[in-house]
Amino acid sequence: MNNNSLWSFLKQYYMPVKFRFMAIFILVPIVALCGQLAPWYVSEIVNLLNAGDISEIAWKNLINTFIFLALVLVGGNILMMLSMYLMQHKLISPLGIKVRKDLFVGVLGLHKNFWSKNSAGNVYAKIDGSRRTTAAWSSIGDTLVFANSALWSLIISLCFIGKIYLPMALVYVIASALLLVFFHKLSANTKQASKQQENMKNKVFGKTTNMISNYLVLKIFGSLSRELKKLGKDYALVAKTMRKNAWIRNKNYMLVDLTVMLFDVAMIIYAIVLWSKGIINVGNVVYLLTVGRGMSMILSHLSGQWMYYRTELFKLQSNLNLLNEKPEFVDAPNAKKLKVKAGEIEFKNLTFSYNHKKPAIDDFSLKIKAGEKIGIVGMSGGGKTTLLHVLQRLVNTPQGSVYIDGQDVALVTQESLHNAVSFIPQDTTLFHRTLSENMSYGTFNASQKEIEDAAKKSFITEFVKDLPQGYKTLVGDKGVKLSGGQRQRVGIARAILKNSKILLLDEATSALDSKSEKFIQSSLQKLIKDKTVIAVAHRLSTLKNMDKIVVMEEGKIIEVGTPKELLDKQGKFAKLWNLQA
Repeated sequence: MNNNSLWSFLKQYYMPVKFRFMAIFILVPIVALCGQLAPWYVSEIVNLLNAGDISEIAWKNLINTFIFLALVLVGGNILMMLSMYLMQHKLISPLGIKVRKDLFVGVLGLHKNFWSKNSAGNVYAKIDGSRRTTAAWSSIGDTLVFANSALWSLIISLCFIGKIYLPMALVYVIASALLLVFFHKLSANTKQASKQQENMKNKVFGKTTNMISNYLVLKIFGSLSRELKKLGKDYALVAKTMRKNAWIRNKNYMLVDLTVMLFDVAMIIYAIVLWSKGIINVGNVVYLLTVGRGMSMILSHLSGQWMYYRTELFKLQSNLNLLNEKPEFVDAPNAKKLKVKAGEIEFKNLTFSYNHKKPAIDDFSLKIKAGEKIGIVGMSGGGKTTLLHVLQRLVNTPQGSVYIDGQDVALVTQESLHNAVSFIPQDTTLFHRTLSENMSYGTFNASQKEIEDAAKKSFITEFVKDLPQGYKTLVGDKGVKLSGGQRQRVGIARAILKNSKILLLDEATSALDSKSEKFIQSSLQKLIKDKTVIAVAHRLSTLKNMDKIVVMEEGKIIEVGTPKELLDKQGKFAKLWNLQA
């Protein structure tokens, strides 16, 4: 795991709650002290009983020692429960939820360039992995608190052992250090196996998600059995990787337990030898046996936590990468909200390319007056849709400028820009929500009357009566219950309800049959009446009422004029028109 990204992660999420974390770290050494005082008082009780003194003073000392032991046990347990409560309920749980939320919000804030490089299935696999991120996030806190507790327990134990017999304390220090180095070396191969397992699981999960989202394609091409066969091989490989990882992990844990057990036995023998030589008494032996076993368990747990840290915590890597993924572009410093009064649009010397290759838009300049209707035509790949994306800042444009009512869109907030523009894409995507919710998606406060009026204007009323629950019908994932033409009408209804000064159309009627298109064109004529419109279309007949037609080729303007002027000119537009005629 990249230590810088992990440190950035800890700094981002732990620093705001540092005082809660400090409170836990203060409680931990007190709990550790109570834990080590308990066996010490037990050894003192054994020494008092072993002395055989039944005098009043001896009984008083015995009772006082027992009271102290009870206070230490009760107080230690209370403080331990308090520290656990603070850790889980006041620190880990809320911050774990924040991590998942930030992952989701961060991914949604990324732009087109990111999504062109990453499949939705793989990204979803990583977000789904944020469930494990929360567990791994918890493990960070648990590991830090346990390491703190273990450190204090070892220090306090060594102080008591040093008080009994200093050479034995030195033996413990040297042996413990050697064991921890050995455990660190042992965890390296576990980390590598865990990395392979996690990468393989994410890959297969991404493929599965992608297959589910494209189930109709599998049906159409009769490829379900073939895809399942390939997926079966992938799952078999995942299972093999998981078995390998489990074997390495279990083998390492077994070696840790065996090593700690041998160390524990050696120290018990050492304590008995010291007792046999009269160097320590019976109470000291009881203390050493109790504490020695506790220290061995601490070493074992530390090694286990470290292995977990180096293996399970690797699952954070892909999530940390997503958290560290920066949007392709962000709002400019002190960006203001876009205020659209008239709706004038101007492109100035605009150049844009994907991945620094051949420009999709090349030195493009065009001024569109407020209320003017512009049609954009040309062959596929000419830059038409890219132009709409640039206007909406869905892609970054380092060269050239775009202005709306004299305001540079690069200097206004992206949210205000998107709120000020209505866009009807070629393929309208719907949520698995009701028809009403999908229609009013851009206007969340729309009344039912406004929704129904928009439905009439977009001819949704023609099919809404056939839906089982009318406007309250769930349309299915991506609107699967509706036809392509019906989904397109929902997109038009959204634009009607949003009622922005600027309207962008990208093949807005491409999914409609001839009859529906006739009605929708009539509705669109009413919709665009007082708006500035940029309409991209391959079906040139839909642009006959535009004020101007802009013909694009390889990102450049090659013709501009009214439909009649361009037809009379007998240029590129006329050729395209004649092809469709």
